[in-house]
Amino acid sequence: MLLLVILLAAPVGMASATRDDDDKDPSIQRGIRRLHPERERAKAMKKLQEQMARKAEPKDDPWDTSDDLWGTVDLPPVALKDNAAVEGRRLKPRQLGTSKTPEEQAALDSLLAIDYSLTEFGYRRMKWRDLPVTRTIDQLIPGFVLNEDGDYVSKYVSFAPTSNEVYFAFAMAEGDSLPGPLRLCVRYCADDPLDFDQLIFSIDGYDYLFYPSDHHHSTLPDGLYCETSDDVLTASYKDLVYALAHSNWVALKLVSTRGIHHVKMLTDGQRSDFAATLDLYRLLGGNFR
Repeated sequence: MLLLVILLAAPVGMASATRDDDDKDPSIQRGIRRLHPERERAKAMKKLQEQMARKAEPKDDPWDTSDDLWGTVDLPPVALKDNAAVEGRRLKPRQLGTSKTPEEQAALDSLLAIDYSLTEFGYRRMKWRDLPVTRTIDQLIPGFVLNEDGDYVSKYVSFAPTSNEVYFAFAMAEGDSLPGPLRLCVRYCADDPLDFDQLIFSIDGYDYLFYPSDHHHSTLPDGLYCETSDDVLTASYKDLVYALAHSNWVALKLVSTRGIHHVKMLTDGQRSDFAATLDLYRLLGGNFR
């Protein structure tokens, strides 16, 4: 009996000493990544830090600040593809010993017969869900300002000439009963032009593409180049809007026509602003056209 207890306890002890996402079975690895999005966020940040450290001569770039990670890289954090859904599999038997009694073998077989796949959790690319808003207008409105263009935006968004920002905005003219369309606004400012024509949002391991159409260039007196985009979020981008507002981590890649792309890991504050702006927009009667 003592031998049986020791043999059955041994694999449990060995499993606890190994990280669950180090399992060699790819189906188990992908499922664990869905359960622990914070690990994928940490990996993405580590990748950006390593790429920035390899720069021979880092430039004094307002788009690359020390307290808010920015980097110049060729690829965004590796995304998990839709067709990589976890398939129902069983763990492969492992060699735990060469001599077992029939009772010990039966107990071991019962453990190996358990289906350890993670398909029941149903982790998928985020889709729009028309969930009720739990906050009120009175709770949300103190976190917003009405800027000089007549847009409601988070009060934490900076409109300094050299600022770099990514945020939602919407207008509501005086006397109107409903707000205008929700918009995605991006501002890039640095000492070199970028000419970005595509945005790739890596959200919790999935890529969402956005193609800005309202793209403007300007030059500041000190030689800095500024590029902005301000685009209406139509119904075709509802999944992206929902994902940004419900994300665990987000990396944004500005794809340049010049072959030099910029990547930013969005902050917790920026992700919270996406959620708050979407909630306020919906409470005021906004919808997607």
